[in-house]
Amino acid sequence: MNNITEKLWNIQLVVEDLKNFPQTYNTILGDFNSGTNQTILRRKLNNLCKDGTVYKTTIPGTRFGKVIFYCSPRKYILLFEGSRTGSNVYCFFEFIRLSKFYIKLNKYWELEKGIWIEKENKTIFEGNVLKWI
Repeated sequence: MNNITEKLWNIQLVVEDLKNFPQTYNTILGDFNSGTNQTILRRKLNNLCKDGTVYKTTIPGTRFGKVIFYCSPRKYILLFEGSRTGSNVYCFFEFIRLSKFYIKLNKYWELEKGIWIEKENKTIFEGNVLKWI
């Protein structure tokens, strides 16, 4: 069995991943993003959301209401920043407050087209922040 089949059969593997890092449907399924796999995953994650094991939030500014899943308590911080083309999603473990309105991220991950990409050194103006989680 491949990794995604194991995750679909044992959804607790997905929960363990969510405790370490937030996920979307695309980041969980990866290359196996077929209709059947996505339907099974949606049903199982929605049941976990009803139980309160997993939380989901809509990414602001996205078409069709793309969602991101996370667990609580968690070590990471999610930040949604508004931009001209929609919104940017960042995940990081720590930040430095530069002033009342600016924060700096030394090491962070940005969600681009359903994939987390590791980046460094970003200054964010808190006036553009749509949501902190």
